[in-house]
Amino acid sequence: MKFFVIFSCMVAVALCAPTSSVRELPAVRHEEVHDEYGQYALRYITAENTVVSERGRLVPSKDGGYVLEIDGQYQFVGDDGHVYVTKYKGDADGFHVDGAHLPQQVPMPTV
Repeated sequence: MKFFVIFSCMVAVALCAPTSSVRELPAVRHEEVHDEYGQYALRYITAENTVVSERGRLVPSKDGGYVLEIDGQYQFVGDDGHVYVTKYKGDADGFHVDGAHLPQQVPMPTV
């Protein structure tokens, strides 16, 4: 449930981004694998060398069930020519983001 709420918020923020700054070059390489349990791995690279990779896997939860844990990263070349790398993870402890370019590392509270 936490994953769904956090993921929904991330999608909402992405959809609210101004379209004038969105780069619309297609993926030149795209790999994606899914299994029957909902676990997945994906990776794609755009024409401007943005690289995104993500993995979702089922892990046992404290209540005896399973929860989908995600981890991934994306990197891109900024307008200033620097490469920016952001790593993220969503698990039973909440959603965590790490990147040297981020101004402040504040943990998100768990729901």
